[in-house]
Amino acid sequence: MTCKTWAYPMTERELSDVIERFRHIAETDSRVLASFVGGSLAAGTADAYSDIDIYFVVDPSEYDSFHSDVASLLNTFGPLVYFDRHNDFGFDLVLFMFKNNVKGELGLGTTQNLKNMHRGPFKVLVDKTGVMDNVEFPLPPPLTGKNLRDYVERQLRWYWYWYGQLLTSCARNHLWSAELSLSSMRGRAFNLLKLVYQPAHHPEGVRLEASIPAILQKELGATLAAFTADSFKASGDRLTKIVKREIQPLLLSTAAQYPAIYETAIMSKFAVG
Repeated sequence: MTCKTWAYPMTERELSDVIERFRHIAETDSRVLASFVGGSLAAGTADAYSDIDIYFVVDPSEYDSFHSDVASLLNTFGPLVYFDRHNDFGFDLVLFMFKNNVKGELGLGTTQNLKNMHRGPFKVLVDKTGVMDNVEFPLPPPLTGKNLRDYVERQLRWYWYWYGQLLTSCARNHLWSAELSLSSMRGRAFNLLKLVYQPAHHPEGVRLEASIPAILQKELGATLAAFTADSFKASGDRLTKIVKREIQPLLLSTAAQYPAIYETAIMSKFAVG
């Protein structure tokens, strides 16, 4: 028997219903002091494919109790098809998806780590005690001065490190490793391009598609590789030409040092160029 899974966006009603359920929990559960939404919901840019980014500020004395009840609380919304959690950002983050395709993240914290729970626009749903009064979640400030120069130089060093790994993998015909290395190169390149086209923003605070011109995005699309060593090497070469061309104003404005000696060592090792 063949099982087909159909992907579909959530409806506005499904989205509203889930947000209202979260708001109701925050309102009625005495352990929750406040709740707010972030991301596209707060920014007014949500669409049918947007995640729900919601946060609960929990009474510190009740935190362990509430944290242990999260899975059972989410199950009251409907069948869960995905549930996981981690604490990689200094607060607990619960990832979930329901059978109806509604998905999102529930951030859990207390008054003690409230300011670390979010960055960017937000909208308060519930505030029982005024803990959200005068709260701000500023985006990372733009890089300037020495911090900017060091960041640019670090991205370039890592770019060339991963280029060396790409060429090594191609020489060994380890094509999946080559793909991972090319992806890492692309990530460093994107960070640099964001700085070129969005200098007033920290590169971690903006999305690539909204940061660089459509014509450049199309050119970068040509760096996607087929599953052959020659294609991966050609993609690396095309990406590098784009990066070296585009970052010239950035190098001049920051006085960052391009790792030319490192580049020469890597390319000569593999007799490239």
